[in-house]
Amino acid sequence: QKPPGPPTAQASKVEALLALWDEAGLQSIETREIEVQRTFTDFEDFWTTSLKSSLGPQVAAMPASDVETLEARVRARLPATPEGAITYGARANAIRGHVATR
Repeated sequence: QKPPGPPTAQASKVEALLALWDEAGLQSIETREIEVQRTFTDFEDFWTTSLKSSLGPQVAAMPASDVETLEARVRARLPATPEGAITYGARANAIRGHVATR
């Protein structure tokens, strides 16, 4: 059985979140963007951690040669310090609201 794919990036856009929460009848809806950075000791630390996420089953289902290609391409795109550390940034949209009281 094919592992389920992760949600599309469209599902986490502020506009999509606002529409969903509004359609659910929530009020006083607020959004904000959260930025984070995480530093990994080296590429192996980054790769191992990444495979523990929802990507793991998808990568495990790939042919070994495709995994090697993917790993090489990801390695080439991530900047590392001279010591090999990789700092990776990410953003997430947060939303909150409350149910209308009657």
